[in-house]
Amino acid sequence: MPNTNGRYTKQEVLESGLPYYIPRSKRWEGQGYSFAILLNKTRCAKLGVPILGTPYAEAPLAFLYSANAGAGTPDTQHRYVALYDHTDAYPEIKDKLLPWEIMRV
Repeated sequence: MPNTNGRYTKQEVLESGLPYYIPRSKRWEGQGYSFAILLNKTRCAKLGVPILGTPYAEAPLAFLYSANAGAGTPDTQHRYVALYDHTDAYPEIKDKLLPWEIMRV
């Protein structure tokens, strides 16, 4: 269950069985998808492809490790941000995507 900011612990991510991206090593961990566009809620809003429904109504498809998550708070456990599938929007947003937002296995 995510915390109030929508972030997950490493244990929750591992239990989910979903892949997760570690920016420092620039690699995906876990079983990946052959092709997927994976965006966090901030990037979804910025690119005009919002998450469906109320917050957390759309299930995450993967996670992103964020070392700075929880900075300035006592919460050092919830460091994984949910990523949502927006593969269907690829033709419209392909020129605006960051390298890690495109999963190709």
